[in-house]
Amino acid sequence: MIIKAKDPEFANARIRAGFSQRKLAREAGLSSPFISQLENGNRNVGPEAAKKICEALNVSFEKIFVLEKR
Repeated sequence: MIIKAKDPEFANARIRAGFSQRKLAREAGLSSPFISQLENGNRNVGPEAAKKICEALNVSFEKIFVLEKR
């Protein structure tokens, strides 16, 4: 299974939280390019990074991510 960001829910949750991509990256301990690629659908995310993002945005996993079969 792979974890992908939902479009446009991921970006909407980030914006609602008042975060730029850079601020979200900082809060979650990730890089800005990683957040940008994830948000644009060009990258998948691992479980640990997904958890950090959900905690930073204070949203549930299901709200901004989807599990897909490989």
